[in-house]
Amino acid sequence: MLTDPNYLVPTTPPAATGVAWLRSSVARFSNGPTHTRRRALAVTALAAINPDDLRALALERGTGPVEVLAEALGLPPSIADDIAIIARSYQPHTEVTPEADEAVARLIVLLGSDDEHAANLIALLVQACNATKALIANTLAGRSDPPVPKTRRIAPDGTTVEIDLAGTPFGAGPHACPGRLHALALTEGLVAASRRPCQLRRPGPAPQ
Repeated sequence: MLTDPNYLVPTTPPAATGVAWLRSSVARFSNGPTHTRRRALAVTALAAINPDDLRALALERGTGPVEVLAEALGLPPSIADDIAIIARSYQPHTEVTPEADEAVARLIVLLGSDDEHAANLIALLVQACNATKALIANTLAGRSDPPVPKTRRIAPDGTTVEIDLAGTPFGAGPHACPGRLHALALTEGLVAASRRPCQLRRPGPAPQ
């Protein structure tokens, strides 16, 4: 079903503000030529980041995937808090909270735009949030579970179908994750950072 053009991703109606605007402006929830155009924006942004450099930055920073990816995109790592809030309301089947709408508004101000480019930059960070954290947790635990267990498609008869992603952790077909190499680089760097021995400081003289 992931490669069947008759099974579409859920879409959302156009909106001017908040999470509704974000959902209606990103590649993740669009189909056909609109999806192709929006996906190209995400692919272009990712193409500017060398996965090897991203891995090294993750190892150096040792923070979180959103913080590292934001820095690589030229954005302040502090936006990770807002991204985490948005991530909880991102999917069309989840409730949109006022906090998530406010977080989107702050990011629009930061980016200086509410166009599709801004929306898909935000989406890259949102989609790197919980999924990459799960990938890191699975790697640390020695598990091979997909970081996102299931995805949704709309069947030709209009029903919503859940698709198990076991065996295809980054999806397949037109909506396959464009950031697979970057997610793996973030995971490798942050896992290595978490396993790095702490360097204890040599005790100095006792305070007088």
